[in-house]
Amino acid sequence: MGGYACDPTSEKKCQFDAKAYDEEYKRHLEANESKEVASKCALEAGLKEVCPACRLFGCTGWKRRFKLETFVDANQIEFFNLATLDKKNSFNNWWLSSIFEKSIKSDHSNMTFGKFNLVITEFANSTNLSISSQVHSLLSIMSTIGSIGAKNQYGYGIFDFKDKKNIIDSLEELKLFLENINQIQETGSTNFYSLDKFWCYEFTLAEDNKTVLRFKKANIIGKKSNSSQYIPVSFDIRYKLPGTELGLRNMFLKKYGKQKTRQIFGTINNNEKIGSRIFVSHIFRKNNNAGYFLKIWGFTDEDIGNFIESKTKDMFGLSSHEVIRKDIELKDFFGGCKK
Repeated sequence: MGGYACDPTSEKKCQFDAKAYDEEYKRHLEANESKEVASKCALEAGLKEVCPACRLFGCTGWKRRFKLETFVDANQIEFFNLATLDKKNSFNNWWLSSIFEKSIKSDHSNMTFGKFNLVITEFANSTNLSISSQVHSLLSIMSTIGSIGAKNQYGYGIFDFKDKKNIIDSLEELKLFLENINQIQETGSTNFYSLDKFWCYEFTLAEDNKTVLRFKKANIIGKKSNSSQYIPVSFDIRYKLPGTELGLRNMFLKKYGKQKTRQIFGTINNNEKIGSRIFVSHIFRKNNNAGYFLKIWGFTDEDIGNFIESKTKDMFGLSSHEVIRKDIELKDFFGGCKK
């Protein structure tokens, strides 16, 4: 949408300019303007070199503008668990058991499947950011085409909520905000995910789908779930489906080679750390209805998204009418923005 976000891990990360704030505040008071006007103008002076993302989420010298809290009923909380078709000591089982060893062994590592409440508290002295509305829009976008929280590439974070805004209305609000603030210009290229490279598919899986039936008998890693509303097998789908040559990363590797696969699916080999650009949900139900859904999205070129869709259909034996493209409105929106 034409905005710029700094890299908070780099030397060029944003920092609130306290000196500019003090000078501007003093100047307005000396001009016999009210403290309210002085404070508002001083905030903009201090934020002049702060990117839009840091204005909302905070940076050095500038606190995050909101608090987001979750409230979960005790009966919605489960111990950490995953599942794979691989038996103990086979690769998928070994890998997941190693990566999530602490979570598996801990009695305090919990996750939620079910209903929970999100409460947004807007902090005072937030200038003209319309914080609650912006966070509402961001959550609406994330719910429609993405996820929330950590470990999204391992299947977590799929959510929906009441009073969700239309995705285009949400994008329009954020675009308007970007247009109405003084923005610093991007000083170099970044590897950040970009919505103009975004694609998203939702697959409908019948209760008697052969692959789903296999997954229902998968081996549990951690403590067995009491819920029948999801099957936590994202890794098998994303990496390699045991007993077959299927699995998105495995098939991608055969077509595109090792280097491209690491760039797209991520790696932590040889001290090299690259985040995944493809995200695969667990298999989940909606509203206790029969059948399951699978959501896969990514930030890559279009041809890679098409490849992922095709291979997922092969994995589950799906026809085209069992696949919904979730990013059409988004592409239309950005197509309009670029004209």
